[in-house]
Amino acid sequence: MLAVLLAAGAGRRLGGPKALLDLAGQSALDRCCCTLLDAGVTQVRVVLGASDGEVRAAHSALPVDFVSCSDWERGQTASLQAGLRAGAIPSTGFLLHTVDHPLVRSEQVRRLLESFATRPPGTKIVVPSVAQRRGHPALFARELADEFLALGVDEAAHRVVRADATRVTHVLFDDPWLIRDLDTPDDLAAAIAALEEI
Repeated sequence: MLAVLLAAGAGRRLGGPKALLDLAGQSALDRCCCTLLDAGVTQVRVVLGASDGEVRAAHSALPVDFVSCSDWERGQTASLQAGLRAGAIPSTGFLLHTVDHPLVRSEQVRRLLESFATRPPGTKIVVPSVAQRRGHPALFARELADEFLALGVDEAAHRVVRADATRVTHVLFDDPWLIRDLDTPDDLAAAIAALEEI
């Protein structure tokens, strides 16, 4: 399974790229990559934009592929498309994750991967759901890569998920960190506090 991990943002409200945020001695990007790999993802493709060189240098030991997105400032769809275009998409499909959700746990990813592998006929998307809200990471059948690539760069990627409810399976969780982004200093403080409780 290929994971496309979006980590291109500048994190202006947090004073720097989210990829480099320190979470209990481990960067947000490192946490995300290690979680995916530990869950059984075989290939992680990390899409970078802001501070590309700095983020690469800080994570050179990670067994992942880095992809540069030149128009990252146009939003996540541009980053996702850069990640999808960077190489072949396996027939097994792909997983989409963001560095905004570094508290997702490997056992949660494993549960999503198992649900995707055993999904009912017609299901092309598997997403975590918390309190009736879709979260990350989400998994997609190979053919949906073409739908993402057909989006205008200013169109939200969730259009693909919302296009046909009958092809989506929701996996229920009660962990708010699957739906809570790290966007503000308060979010970061809450994430650090949550890690200290583990």
